Amino acid sequence: VDVSYGGENGLSQAISLSESSLTNVKFVEERNLISKYFEEIALDTGMIVFGVEDTLHSLETGALAHLLCYENLEINRYEIRNPQTEETKIVHLNKEQEKNRKYFVDSKTGLDLDVVSCVALSEWL
Repeated sequence: VDVSYGGENGLSQAISLSESSLTNVKFVEERNLISKYFEEIALDTGMIVFGVEDTLHSLETGALAHLLCYENLEINRYEIRNPQTEETKIVHLNKEQEKNRKYFVDSKTGLDLDVVSCVALSEWL
C-alpha cells in the first residue's frame, strides 16, 4: 500500500486503503471454514455436532475448535428460577416454544417460575 503520509496519519491511510483487501482475507478464511465443515459432514467423521444442546455440551467440554452460528438464530437462552425451591435451570427456546407455558410453570406444583434472564443465544455465545 502506497501512502502519502508518515506516522499515525500514514497508518490510518494505509488501513483505509487496504480495507477491501482485508475484507477479502476474511471472506477467504470464512469460505475455507465452510468448505472444511461440508467436507467433515460428507466424510461422516463424527467431528461435527448439530443443534443447540449437542453444540453447548461440546462447548462446555472443550471439544469445539470452531463454532458456526446462524446470525439470525431465533433461540433465546432463559435462566428460570423456582421461587419456592430457589432451584435455577437453563432452557433454550425458539419462538414457538416461548408461547408454551409448560416451560415457565413447575410441572409438579403448578407454580409459576421466575425468569431471571432472557438473552438471544447468539449474543450469549
